[in-house]
Amino acid sequence: MSERIVLPRTFSPQTLTRHYAAVAWFYDLWAWLTEDKAVKRAFRLAEIHDGMDILEVAVGTGRLFRKIVARNPNGRNEGIDLSPDMLARARKRLSRESGASWNLQTGSAFQLPYPENSFDRVFNSFMLDLLPVEDIPKAVSEFQRVLRPGGRLVLVNFGFGDRWYNGFWYWVAKHFPALLTNCRPVRPEQAIQRAGLNIIHEETISQNTFPSEIIIATKGEKE
Repeated sequence: MSERIVLPRTFSPQTLTRHYAAVAWFYDLWAWLTEDKAVKRAFRLAEIHDGMDILEVAVGTGRLFRKIVARNPNGRNEGIDLSPDMLARARKRLSRESGASWNLQTGSAFQLPYPENSFDRVFNSFMLDLLPVEDIPKAVSEFQRVLRPGGRLVLVNFGFGDRWYNGFWYWVAKHFPALLTNCRPVRPEQAIQRAGLNIIHEETISQNTFPSEIIIATKGEKE
């Protein structure tokens, strides 16, 4: 069987915002069924210590961001997302975290509103798989720019998987992309390395047949 290619996609902020406005009400159920196992594993691999400066790009409904804030109550916790509907749900979820410092705002991964070397950890989950192949390096370069030397980039993406049944989701992405809000499996490793980041860990996790890829990368010297 020939190697599966990364399927072509186009990107429009307006279309993406509309898609996520439509799915925001049930996105948590989807994440619980297909994504949580990989996201929880990536969270452990991030090795967060209280007092860090942490950014999550594409916070969605705030499932991971709430964990970050709870682990880092005395640090700086910043979150950004393109979808106002997802952010509204994230803010509601974070309102239960009292006494911790956090900030959520609307914005683009292509132009993060932070200076260089601002964060010890940068998280991004299930966003690169929405982008055209040619736009993935732009986002990764922004992650690299705001990450401090020695910091960790923590990525979770829709992966190709290493089991035969994982191929079902590639088939869905190819023939019924709207069912997955145009997400599809991606291979961002080359873009990560070209941005000057060092990949220190990769693994594939399958949850209810849905394949996710975890990538941990560092900027400059390892911690």
